[in-house]
Amino acid sequence: MTEKPTKSQGNAENFTAKGPDILQEILANKHREVAAAAAKISLEQIQELAHKAPPARSFLDALSPKHKPRIIAECKRKSPSRGVMINPYDPVRLATAYADGGAAAISVLTDENFFGGHLQHLAAVRKAVNLPILRKDFIVSEYQIYEARAHGADSFLLLSGPLSANELSAFITVGRTLGMEPLIESHTAGELTAALTTDGSIFGINNRDLRTFSTDLKGGADLLALAQREKPDALFVCESGIKTRPDIERMQTLGYNVFLIGEALVTHSDPRSAVQNLIA
Repeated sequence: MTEKPTKSQGNAENFTAKGPDILQEILANKHREVAAAAAKISLEQIQELAHKAPPARSFLDALSPKHKPRIIAECKRKSPSRGVMINPYDPVRLATAYADGGAAAISVLTDENFFGGHLQHLAAVRKAVNLPILRKDFIVSEYQIYEARAHGADSFLLLSGPLSANELSAFITVGRTLGMEPLIESHTAGELTAALTTDGSIFGINNRDLRTFSTDLKGGADLLALAQREKPDALFVCESGIKTRPDIERMQTLGYNVFLIGEALVTHSDPRSAVQNLIA
């Protein structure tokens, strides 16, 4: 399934934004994208394709072992905070290097307008590596979950904040009918509290403020303490701002063992050894 989605409105090629409205701009654009995609391939058609896809690999199982840090290594071309980070961008080359370096799973950005991603990148990476693949995008509709599975995703990201607790629960259920356990991401105590009311199993705590795109590892540490009290048996993922082995060791002392890392790997001259050094 490599149907190319309609190109988003606007041109974000050289776009760098740190203002408070960037998230709302992304979400508004995402609703337009979903409407355009559904006009080409109906919900019923994408559901059929999703159910015909090869079985999903277990994202939860890949992240659960505790004997060493588990790295979700991310493939992304650009971001609103950094602009273009790698050019030319070859997600298959990156994913293969990550896998060879010992990554536990691969995250693939599929947002085209703001992150330079594409659903075809997801499908290509799924064919190239044997690790579970996370669709990293801004999910606003169940359509995107079926779309993710149809293109080979084994998991998908849900943002607590833009989505209500009821929407999170509904999307978790849709994912599980397809064999996918989602990563539920929070940035604030309020978002995390809402996320923890669901029966999710994997919770991401992002050290980046999506309104300003600044990072703060201390904020992630404080949120983890709250999360562990509420769901001591859940799996928690540290996201954003992790660049070095000392960063990982610092966050491990707080209770993290899974880390989603993008920028530090994408911009490294040798992403394979970069993953190895973070795990060593």
